[in-house]
Amino acid sequence: MRKNEIRGSALVLVLISAVVLTILVGAVYMLFDSNIRSQKWTKEQIQSRFTAEAGANLSVYMIMGGADVPQGKDPIRFLPDPASSDDWFDLGSGLGWVQAWVDPHNMNDQVSAANSYEVRVLSKVVSEDQSYSYGIGTMILPRNFAQYATFLNDGGGGSGGWYGDKYRFDGPFHTNTSVNIGSSTVGRDCDPWFYSLSIVENVYYYVQGGYAPTAVPQTGKLWIEPYEKMIMGEPYFSLGVDPIPFGSGEVMWQSAYNAASAGGLMLNGLDNGTRMILRDSTLLVRETNAGPTVSYDLAALNNPVVWIDNGSAETVYLKGILTDPLTTGLSIPLTIGSNGHLVMSGSLLYQNRDLLDPDNDIMLGIIVKNGDFTIAEDPDNPKWAGPAEWIDPWRICTYDATRLEFDGVIMVLDGFFQCEKLDSRHWPSPAIDLRIVGGYIINEEGWTTDPTSPTYGYWSDIVYDPRLMTMHPPFYPQTGLWDTAYWEEEDVTESDIGTDQQ
Repeated sequence: MRKNEIRGSALVLVLISAVVLTILVGAVYMLFDSNIRSQKWTKEQIQSRFTAEAGANLSVYMIMGGADVPQGKDPIRFLPDPASSDDWFDLGSGLGWVQAWVDPHNMNDQVSAANSYEVRVLSKVVSEDQSYSYGIGTMILPRNFAQYATFLNDGGGGSGGWYGDKYRFDGPFHTNTSVNIGSSTVGRDCDPWFYSLSIVENVYYYVQGGYAPTAVPQTGKLWIEPYEKMIMGEPYFSLGVDPIPFGSGEVMWQSAYNAASAGGLMLNGLDNGTRMILRDSTLLVRETNAGPTVSYDLAALNNPVVWIDNGSAETVYLKGILTDPLTTGLSIPLTIGSNGHLVMSGSLLYQNRDLLDPDNDIMLGIIVKNGDFTIAEDPDNPKWAGPAEWIDPWRICTYDATRLEFDGVIMVLDGFFQCEKLDSRHWPSPAIDLRIVGGYIINEEGWTTDPTSPTYGYWSDIVYDPRLMTMHPPFYPQTGLWDTAYWEEEDVTESDIGTDQQ
């Protein structure tokens, strides 16, 4: 081979090698740059996800803590505040920005009283003039106090009340203290029955001469029924659970108060001893026996809430008219709040008493802020030592009856649920059944039956309203606890995050 040909071949090889090397270097650079960009994109995407999750957690925390949320069936922007001119809410500290929307379940269009709603959050993280976003959706089911068949904060000296044979609780039972449960029968036929039992401290059962603690649902004569479900433990039989904050300083009763002020009925300056009657969708009020009757059309209220703004030591009496419950019973969803004592002066029934009717939304909630909820002493009692009875239909009817029934959910934040006069000689004999169709959520349970002579007083019979699992009275307080149905990525943009999902 000629020398020049050899040199030419070498040059070609050098050029080819240079080209290949250049391509390899370029490929390595592009791969390296792609990896850097991919890592950077991944980092920003992770940051945008963390930002979205932070916005969702912040929104849920604020809502469950009682933040003011506009009402209605349509989705509403929660962060930033709807009144704000800003399109995005800055989380600060370089975390980025979020939009949070709340979409109520259309079957329950008030967010503060909804049985479920979705919080949708879209995040925005900006890096080198490029925006990254991520969507999060979570379905929240607030745990409302109305969900409990019985809730005891302190049932009397820390004992949590006493429940024995024939007691039945068809809804959740919770106590922030201990509870005394007993049975005097050898078998299981009459033993107390619970849908679920949630106790912060201990169960005490009766033994000779006193009570002893037990950590199991069967001991001695006591079988906590249904035993086969109770021995499964949580969530049916739960000991040592966390307490649920209670009392007028802990529970957000203000949502009902504010609703009454802003579109409900606020009653100020009533005489001590005023009497009230609920009839259909009308509230009748009379302050004295000889005074005029004032009528309020509750169906015309924007917010179906009545607040009795009386003194903490003042008393108001409440009942229904039972001429014909199908036409005179309560016919609308309603919440009644009172600063002072609220006294049941007779039965109060729902007009539609079919609790399994899917179209039945009639529901009554009672909130007693500082006073007691009591069963009125009846002037018809032969041992009555008080003033003369009022004229019909205002007279008290708690003695001359075979059964009292109060349909509704009763909340007593600081006081007692008990008889108005704590003297069993003034109670009915033989004892009268007191049926509560709903539940009671109370600070402390006082005496309604004489334990030394059970033929006196009122036998409590709680008939749980199954609608309370998914519904509750308007603007009724939340527990601050909630259950999460799902928490997942949502494919949303700024233009469609506010779309109604029904």
